[in-house]
This record gives sequence, C-alpha cells and structure tokens, in this order.
Amino acid sequence: MLPPGFHFQPTDQELVVHYLCRWIHRMPLPCNAVEEADVYSQEPEALLHGRERAYFFTTLRTSSSGLRVQRQARDGTWMLNTSKTGTPVNVVCDNGDEVTVGYKRNLSFYLGKVKKCTGFVMDEYTLCAPPYDNNGTKDQKVLCVIRQSPQAINNAAKRKREASSLSEISYADAKTDFFSFY
Repeated sequence: MLPPGFHFQPTDQELVVHYLCRWIHRMPLPCNAVEEADVYSQEPEALLHGRERAYFFTTLRTSSSGLRVQRQARDGTWMLNTSKTGTPVNVVCDNGDEVTVGYKRNLSFYLGKVKKCTGFVMDEYTLCAPPYDNNGTKDQKVLCVIRQSPQAINNAAKRKREASSLSEISYADAKTDFFSFY
C-alpha cells in the first residue's frame, strides 16, 4: 500500500502504460497500489473492503467458444453500460502523437435474475495490442477500477440519516410513553 498522505489517482493513460502493460509483460511496477484478484468471482462490496475505490489486475474469463466474456460474480453480473454506447473508449497517449494505447469500458453491477442495480461501477482497461501480444496466452489481462457511483453513495448516506432520525424519534416516543404511566 501507499504511505500515509499519498493518494493513488492515476490517469487512464498511466493505468494502461505504467501498470497494465508492465504487469502483462512481467516488468516491475511503480508501486503496489494495484492488487491481483479474480474480480469476476466476487461481489464488488467484498473486493472494496470499505474503500471508496480499488484497483485490480485480473484475467477476463471467456465462454467455451471464446467469443463472449463471462462477467458473472456470485449472485450478480457486471454489464456494459449501454448509456455510454457499450463500446470501448480509446485511451490515448498524450505525448503529442495521439496514439491509442488501450481501451476503457464502463460496467455496472446488477444483482439477481431481475438485474437490480447496486450502484457499483467498474472501469475495465485493456491493451489495444492483438491478443497474441498478451504474453502468448489466449486469456486477456485487464486492469479494473471498482467504485460506488456518486448517486449510490448519496443514496446510502440519505438512508443512514433517515434511519438515524427514525431511531431518535422512536427513542423519544418510548421515553414519553414510559413517563406517562407515572
């Protein structure tokens, strides 16, 4: 982890060039702020451990045909956000050449068969190089950033405030009822 006072806030380009590319090619990383985890086998809340956001290296799981990516995680599923067209956004190197170094997809986590939105979102970064450049393996390595959406954070804070005010009211009512007997 990072020393106290340091915050890990890399740009999209830094995540692709300095972390994902180096991890795939087994080169030393600048720091250990990105963990290795199978993000597609655990629910996001379990991965975050109370943090606002977390960074993970993982391998995409594909179907037996190799054509579809499987993003099921326990009782839920990571789904591409179609509101952002579902197509990857180019991650461009800002050295003046405007070279695309990778892609970023945005996904949301849904629970159950009814696909209830949980408020967890993930950015999934991939290299733009062909799969055979991925250390000769068929599996595609990715870097994922998982966080709660600002709307979900605001809704959780609102529910907490409402629950707190309800408990204060019920305590006051109980206190009044208790003393009304005397």
